[in-house]
Amino acid sequence: MANERLTYLFYRYFQKTASREELDELSLLINEPENEAAVKLLMEEAYLLFEPQGDVLSETQSEQILTNVQSRTRKHITWWRRMAVAAAVLVFVSAGLYGWLQMGDWKPAPVIARQNDVLPGTNKAVLHLADGTVVTLDSAGNQVIQQGGTIINQQNGQLRYNANDPNAATVSFNTLATPRGGQYSVTLPDGSKVWLNSASSLRFPTAFTGLERKVELTGEAYFEVAKNAKQPFKVTLEDKTTIEVLGTHFNVNAYKDEPAISTTLLEGAVRLTNGKARITIKPGERAQLQEGGTKFVIDRPDVDRVVAWKNGFFQFDGDNITLIMKQLSRWYDIEPVYAGNMNMKDYSGYISRNSNISEVLKMLELTNEIKFKVEGRKVTVSAIK
Repeated sequence: MANERLTYLFYRYFQKTASREELDELSLLINEPENEAAVKLLMEEAYLLFEPQGDVLSETQSEQILTNVQSRTRKHITWWRRMAVAAAVLVFVSAGLYGWLQMGDWKPAPVIARQNDVLPGTNKAVLHLADGTVVTLDSAGNQVIQQGGTIINQQNGQLRYNANDPNAATVSFNTLATPRGGQYSVTLPDGSKVWLNSASSLRFPTAFTGLERKVELTGEAYFEVAKNAKQPFKVTLEDKTTIEVLGTHFNVNAYKDEPAISTTLLEGAVRLTNGKARITIKPGERAQLQEGGTKFVIDRPDVDRVVAWKNGFFQFDGDNITLIMKQLSRWYDIEPVYAGNMNMKDYSGYISRNSNISEVLKMLELTNEIKFKVEGRKVTVSAIK
């Protein structure tokens, strides 16, 4: 029976033993209208047995879910108001449920837009060369770009510069810019790799010469910096903040419409400077500078949530709907319009950025606090009174 198969696949998913084919089948079963009650029951059972400090159900917990669901599939249950406590429970609400198998990959599967739906963003950007030439980049294009003595390879949605020449006679500055609905990655001449989120830009030289390696960022990016103690790496932001590193992994969110500029460190050490404000952070810490602020504030966020975008996901945890819509508006290139009170902070979830927007909105509507109406690129967000 369909419910038995659904339960079995659900069990396999939480044990992380499901094959790609089984996950695809689970995705299809979850989205079948006739399985809605069974899906809700499975999720409630997972919610009741889930241990928040873990990232996967134990063998005993999964077996208990299997037993409970098999004996209660025809009983009515009450769906909880919030979507869930744990992202692990929510991940399978959408067709992007098998994302944990492809962390770090930017290889989206084909998706089809339904009526009044919006496709997700893709790997696309433009490269502005120093001489004014503009090169369009996308996922499909493979090309070699010659810029003086610099060789730039574009392949499979990534850009790679030839090895750094610290004695280069001529150094040009290029800018890689992603639009709303785009993302791209670039390997810089020193071997450092940068992932650019939507509506972001990175200005950098074709060769790093002198005493430091310096780039300029707007928007959001994740950096994996090649180590070179003799030539520190520096990122400058529009608000004049400078991030100095020797070799490290970190994420910078510097969108103008966000309440604060944030730098989250995953590995190594970085020092941040803005005017008289100066601070050094450790792995797992985040430094934030409010607009007009005079000092950095340090906290310890969920690092996986901070870099979820780079790994191909949206991850929310008690977020306000307006903050969520900012993320969605950049990735889907939509215009959110609000109707009613938007002060709710009930939204937690985990979903693939490869999902159509309808899948994401469907997940958010599970709270029974809001509803959405999609008209072209306009998305109306209405509070349910």
